[in-house]
Amino acid sequence: MNKKVLLAYLRSRVSAIVCGIVCVAVTAFVCWIYGKSLMPALLSGVILLLIGVILGIVGYRAFEAKHQMLKSGREFPQSLAESFSAKEALRENEDVPDLEEKIDLIEADYRTLLIKLSDTLSKEQEEHSANYNAMLDYYTMWVHQIKTPISALSLIIQNMEDTETGSRLRSQLIQVENYADMALNYLRLGSESNDLSFAKVKAEDVVRSEIKRAMTMFLAKGLAVDFQPFELEVTTDKKWLGFIVGQLISNAIKYQKSGTVHFYGFENGFVIEDEGIGIAKEDLPRIFEKGYTGYNGHNEKKSTGLGLYLVKKAADMISAEVLFDSEVGRGTKVTVRFGKKKDA
Repeated sequence: MNKKVLLAYLRSRVSAIVCGIVCVAVTAFVCWIYGKSLMPALLSGVILLLIGVILGIVGYRAFEAKHQMLKSGREFPQSLAESFSAKEALRENEDVPDLEEKIDLIEADYRTLLIKLSDTLSKEQEEHSANYNAMLDYYTMWVHQIKTPISALSLIIQNMEDTETGSRLRSQLIQVENYADMALNYLRLGSESNDLSFAKVKAEDVVRSEIKRAMTMFLAKGLAVDFQPFELEVTTDKKWLGFIVGQLISNAIKYQKSGTVHFYGFENGFVIEDEGIGIAKEDLPRIFEKGYTGYNGHNEKKSTGLGLYLVKKAADMISAEVLFDSEVGRGTKVTVRFGKKKDA
């Protein structure tokens, strides 16, 4: 028996308890006025107590069952409203007997209100979903269209006589493409369907592919790449894993002026380690917050505060874990670990 529910039930029955006590007291007072024995009052009290206990037990069970139903309904209110709506439809059919306990007028009004609120919520959710999908379609089209001039600019840069300037321009062009992809992925992460496709993937191949894609930026910054081959096959979404690696590489390049970016694996993950400016200790707990740039972001004026936020969201989708270990002036070590444990 739940003590909290019992106390709530007793409070809801205070008027009935007080009424019984008053009846016994009035009976005793009348007997005393007429000089009669108080035995009738005592018997009345005992009888009322027995009836009250029996009715109280039955009422408490119904009260507790209703409490449990509403408690579960708080998590899935629309499901509860749909069940009420279905029962009301059954009652309106004369050929179908009443399958539920009788309910009073006030409770029926509450149920009707819940059904109407649930219908309104469903309509708003459908409208929001339609608007969101329309916006996602627009940005998807926009990203695909903007890649056409990006490709054209890339060809122009390749034919430039000034190779040094061309290399620098190509590096910036890749960043523009990355930001366009980031905008699209930002919307996809918030959609109901993220187009996940899990399969056996060699993590080394994904990392190699992203390094190759960012090689122009490495060369433009004069950074070296230390890649140590590793054997690691995981079941994950290749596209989103590539997005995570690409963002981490972009950050390593962005916040490093010279030196080497190291890549190596371990039993159930891999590491990307740079020799850049590092992250302040007080910023580490908040690096995955949306829009948070920290000291380095303010100092360098290059951070949007979205990259690592998207990395964390994508990692959660594919059940991976991204861990940062950093110290200002000594670089940053990022560990991507697979087989993330679910929160208890």
